[in-house]
Formats: sequence, C-alpha cells, structure tokens
Amino acid sequence: MKFNIHYLSLLLIYSLPISLMSGPAIPDITITLVGILFLIYAFKNSDFYWLHIDWIKAGIIFWISLILISFFSINKSSSFINSLIFIRYIILSAAVYYWLITDDKRLKVLLLILFSTIIFILLDCAIQFFRYDPLIGFGPDIFGRLPTHYGRLTGPFNDQVPGSHLSKFFFISLFLFLYFYKNYKYTKIIISLYYLSTGIIIFLSGEKMAVATFLLGSLIFIFLFKDYRKLFLFLIITLFISILAIIKNHTSFNDFKVIESSPHHLGLILQKEYNCENNKKLKCFKEIKLQPEFISVLSNFKESVYYKIYSTSYKMWLDNKITGVGLNNYEEVCKNNKKYKFLSKNYGNCSSHPHNFYLQWLIEAGIIGFLMFIIFIFYIFKSFYKSRHLYSSKIGFISLIIIFWPIMSTGSLLKNWHGIETFFIIGISLLLSKKLSKIKS
Repeated sequence: MKFNIHYLSLLLIYSLPISLMSGPAIPDITITLVGILFLIYAFKNSDFYWLHIDWIKAGIIFWISLILISFFSINKSSSFINSLIFIRYIILSAAVYYWLITDDKRLKVLLLILFSTIIFILLDCAIQFFRYDPLIGFGPDIFGRLPTHYGRLTGPFNDQVPGSHLSKFFFISLFLFLYFYKNYKYTKIIISLYYLSTGIIIFLSGEKMAVATFLLGSLIFIFLFKDYRKLFLFLIITLFISILAIIKNHTSFNDFKVIESSPHHLGLILQKEYNCENNKKLKCFKEIKLQPEFISVLSNFKESVYYKIYSTSYKMWLDNKITGVGLNNYEEVCKNNKKYKFLSKNYGNCSSHPHNFYLQWLIEAGIIGFLMFIIFIFYIFKSFYKSRHLYSSKIGFISLIIIFWPIMSTGSLLKNWHGIETFFIIGISLLLSKKLSKIKS
C-alpha cells in the first residue's frame, strides 16, 4: 500500500509539467490527489516530521491567518472557500520537497520531463510565429489552434502565458545540464541553443514582464556562476542581436503604421497592410488594438491601467487595513462601491485582482495576512543560506527571485494555474537547496 501510494503520487508529479499546458482543471485535480495521498501516507506512517520544517510551518501559519481574516471579509463564503483550499498549494510544495523527489535519479526524470515540455512549447510557439498572416496575426499551432489575441503567441496553452511559463521554469530545467550532463562534450552548445531559443520565444510572446524576469534571472546567473559568466554574457549579447535581426526582417514588425500610441489598455493602435483576399494585386488595411508599448507605460504611468489598478488597490486597503476585504473579494468590492471604480480607456471599471502578489495579500488579507506572507517568503529564502555554495541551491534561488520579485505585474495566486506553477516551483527550488546534488562552485 505504501509503495503504491508513493508510486502513484510520483507519476502524478511527473505528469504535472505536461498537464500545465492543458489549462487549470487537470493540474488542479493532479495536485489535489497528490496532497491527499501525501496526507494518507503521513497518517498511515505517523510521519509528521515535515510539519517541523520552518518554511512549511510558516506556510501553515499563513494559511491559518487567511482562514481567520475570512471572518471579517466582505463576502465571507468566497473568502472561506478560497482560504480553505489554499492549503493544497503548501502541501504540494511539501510533498515535492519532502516525500516524492528523494534522490538524484527522480530529480533527473522530473527535469527531463520539464525540459521536454519546454522544448515542445518553444517549437509550438515557433510554428505559430512562422505561420504569421497580417490578416489574422500569428497562425495556428501544431494542433491547429489560433492565438486568442492578435500579435500574441499562445503555443499549446489556452491563454497568453507561454512567455511567463518559460521564464519561470527555464533556470530550473537548466540544472539538468549544469549537473547531470555537465561533462558531456556538447553541453555548452546545447545550453547556448536552449538559452537563445527560449529568450527569443519569450520576447516574441509579447509578455513584457516575462522578458524582464528572464533577463533578471540571466543577470543573477552571471553574478552567481563564475565559470559560466563569459558564456552567458556572450549569449545575452547574441540574444539582443538576434532579436534586433528578427525585428528588422520579419513581416510582423514591418507591415504596419502606428495610428495611436497611448499608455491605456489596448492603447497601441496599428494599421496593418496585406494583400486583399479577392484581388492579391491590391492592398487592404486592417486596424488592430494591442497592449501599449512598455516605454509608453513607463513615461505616462499615471495614465496607464496599471496605475488605475494600483491606486484603486491602495484606496481599498486604506479602508480595510487590518484584515483586508477577504480572499478573492477585490473585484466584487470594486464593482459594488463607486469610490473604487476607475475609468480606463478600453478596460472597464474594475480589475479581477490587483495584478501583484504583494498588493493582493495586503488588500485581500490585510496587514495580518500580508505579514504572514512576508514571513513565509522569508523562511523560504532562509532555506538557501546554508547551501548557498551549491549549484543546485543557486538555481533554486534564481527561480524564486523570478517569481517573487516585487516590482512587477503578476497573476493571482488564488487562480489555479498561477498558484500551481508558483508552489510547484517553490517545492522544486527548495528541493535543490537540500544538497541532493552536492556540487560546489
């Protein structure tokens, strides 16, 4: 019984990188089953040592604080439901860290699966990019599915998230070559091609935050890994040159003129030129709306939708400082109170969430929940201190910096897909700090 439970859970974890491409439902079922099986194992074997690990204790205290603040929330039922089921994320991280990946062999299998899924995503996105048509934007992927928004890549996902996914998992998957294939004669060539193709696809995805975090991770990597410093400096320069070459030569960057550029939501309006369907000798035109340029948002931040969201969030927190409005209550509170509504061109009155992990906890869980979250993050990063000299620990540290870098727009941790990705990475990253792989730099 013990073996079957463990083996089944291991297979489920191995399948998670693949199921994450299918949307939120299957991964959520997967991690819920893993959590249940882990708890069955713990009770059956009276193995509760994992509850004494500092970061897990901090995570459970954080979870309890979310339940307690729900008594004071605006919509209590929504807050209670979201706070109660939040424990599945913490148990996911604990199961990966403590129970499932217990040796290098299992770690290697997990990393090989992760690497394979990333390669598939890169190829699928590349197919969309090379099938570009000015009329429809990027073309169908290997399954025949079109991107959901003009000018954005989706790859095998049902949303505009391939860039975010790649930036989060790239450095963890890179450990496969830094350790398991370190002495293979083609390793540096593979790393180079892998880095450049990932960086290019992240840029082409149109996800600005993914580009920023990928470059942030690259800079930290250069600082921490002295023996790969020259290689990665060369790769970053090559990446920029490659991107400039694509911008100059690919049709998607040269078949339009700018009609309007503003920092508002969908504030970049372009006129696309293409051959008319009925008469290829004639030119037809199509007007499309895209997300504003990064520079436009920075230079006119107060006019951007991000400023509207963040300023609304701040007002909401001022009225609910201690316990917040309740988990997953942000949008409802905003819609039901005129003082929180904001007028933003092409966007509407309210956002579904504050678009930043830290703001989300501050507003929806108040000072209490926010401080418990900060303590949880502190103990996560504290786990890396003793093993900071290990290659594995450094890779885990970079991956977590990418996730928890505070100055960026993010998804909601309460949404299944984002929550699963985040806590899956937490589990793997902390696993890498456990000295499973004792490589000194």
